[in-house]
Amino acid sequence: MKKFFTLVGVALFAMNANAQDVYNAIVDGKLAPEFAAVAGESGGVANNSADGKSIVTMTAGKATVTAVGGTTPANDTEIGGAAQQIVPGAAVEGKENTYEVASVNAWNDINWGLKNQGDIDFWYVTGTGNPYVQMYCVQNTKDGDLVPNSYKADYVYYEPDGSLGMPITGLYYKFTASAQGAFKVKVWANKGNRKTFVVNANTKKAERLYASGYINGVNDADGKKKLLTVEQVDSVHHVYIYGNYEAALEKGKAEDQTQEEFEAKMAEMKAEADAMAIERQYVIGNGNQNFWGWLTFDVEPGEEYWVFQHSSQIGFGGFEFHEGKTAEELITGIEAAYVYTTNFSTYEDEETGERVTWKGEKAVGNGQFTSTEEEGAVFGDYFQNDGTAVRTSYCLLPEDVLAHSAKTHELTIAFWVSAEGYTPDQYTYAPMFTAYAQKNTPNTWPMMALQSRGPIQLNCSGWCDFTGANHVDGKVNIYNKNAWEAGDAAYNFVNNWLEDQKWHYYTAVFTDTNAKVFLDGEVKNEWNVDGVTEGQIISGLFDNGADLKYVCLGGNQAWDWNDNDAPFRFARLLIKNSKMTAGEIKAQMLADFPGWDAYTNGIDAIQVKAQPTTTAVYNLAGQQVSQGFKGIVIKNGKKIMQK
Repeated sequence: MKKFFTLVGVALFAMNANAQDVYNAIVDGKLAPEFAAVAGESGGVANNSADGKSIVTMTAGKATVTAVGGTTPANDTEIGGAAQQIVPGAAVEGKENTYEVASVNAWNDINWGLKNQGDIDFWYVTGTGNPYVQMYCVQNTKDGDLVPNSYKADYVYYEPDGSLGMPITGLYYKFTASAQGAFKVKVWANKGNRKTFVVNANTKKAERLYASGYINGVNDADGKKKLLTVEQVDSVHHVYIYGNYEAALEKGKAEDQTQEEFEAKMAEMKAEADAMAIERQYVIGNGNQNFWGWLTFDVEPGEEYWVFQHSSQIGFGGFEFHEGKTAEELITGIEAAYVYTTNFSTYEDEETGERVTWKGEKAVGNGQFTSTEEEGAVFGDYFQNDGTAVRTSYCLLPEDVLAHSAKTHELTIAFWVSAEGYTPDQYTYAPMFTAYAQKNTPNTWPMMALQSRGPIQLNCSGWCDFTGANHVDGKVNIYNKNAWEAGDAAYNFVNNWLEDQKWHYYTAVFTDTNAKVFLDGEVKNEWNVDGVTEGQIISGLFDNGADLKYVCLGGNQAWDWNDNDAPFRFARLLIKNSKMTAGEIKAQMLADFPGWDAYTNGIDAIQVKAQPTTTAVYNLAGQQVSQGFKGIVIKNGKKIMQK
């Protein structure tokens, strides 16, 4: 079986786990002390503008960063005004009406400004001045004629080969470290198509950088800002550069063109795109669009690296320095982060008039997405499945949700489930979560199934039996006393966990050699396997996860067992290509449902206080959210108000 690997994921607004030295330019919504110290009392104007530069030095462990803000001439292109404050010197040989600058009597102020961008709360500081390596002045013209004694600034900007020199003023940032490692720098760029450089100050040559983050206008299906991985940013660049050529090629030969004319036109368009592609490695956005995110690059000890844009200012939010790591290693960690979440909420499709989900899930058979504003409802949106038939009703998920663990070899599947309205004998063998290569192909593989009563089935390029022989307790716990399992001695029968018809949280966590089933945040089944012996191979789930395209909640749609579909309600599904710990699972439960403890104990009318956590909690956009939970009011065991 062919193995599939993918780098697609979500770059999250969070520090990497291995970050060693960290500096934030914004502290509690204010300029960091180093920036505040060089800013004036009003407007952020630096207090040392006399020398034409404002220097801010930041240190964190083995890393030091110096921000340089520099003035540029006031460049009023209208005749008169500031344009007359630039005094020319000797004429520049070979350049008509261009002169060396003798003096400048009008300079822009140096500013360090605190700014925020968009609804993702991206704070950064920005200074003043476009970086340039040389400055000239040119004589102004009006109606095609030169204007006597009127000049404006003209600049020479940095080139990637370093042949023209380094910036002499304007805004740039210097990075040094006393050890080998990699920087990850938080930046904001007003125009992402302006070339952005990381330059070794010794060689003066631009070096490799990786950009990941948000490009203005690139959003999820629900309109939320989409944080792009390095690979996804490169993909956006490819479409921007080659899109017109590939679209014309796809369209084919126009009716009014000969084959020769068509081929010549395509060759011309391809050549133009190839020329643009040479510059692509220095572009961090898409066209004339805003960009905010991270630049990641390698550094050697004792070397100095400058970061700046070609002809604009770049905002700075802080940095991480990772000793002993490479940029590619950091990028691998970024690419590996994949989180899929949904609450099954719907909207009306304008074309069809049907109600559809934001994330693309589909109700098959008699299952349906439900939205309620009923007082006391724990979850206002959920999927209600119909369990009266076999392989008929279920919620079909996007086909790539299990395709992201090839690199990490870790997987977590979690969701809320309720059996309200049904008794245990109506769902004894009903599977809650199943995945196959295609629909209604009996006894096919690869396949996996998570059973409501506690066991797991898995057959993906090697299979894992998950029997008592590999169970940490020697017996598999079966959470439905109506169940019959072959060889009773290998099983431990326990009261049904869904019998009270309340909402409960199910989680399955996989690695190459371990699988756990959590019920309400507690481990109830755990298996350790060697990952090699047949019957103990979980890794196929990761390597062949891309084959598992038919993924669903509530129905056993492909295997030929004669078990009815699960008649359950499902809410707040989460799938990650990483393993969640017990603490992280409990934190996610409380983030989804802060009043869980009161609800499960049937406590009447209790105010649940905010609870801090240091674990990773995700919202429905798959992004990490605030590490504090809001309080709610519980009455009669149900949530009635969120504070």
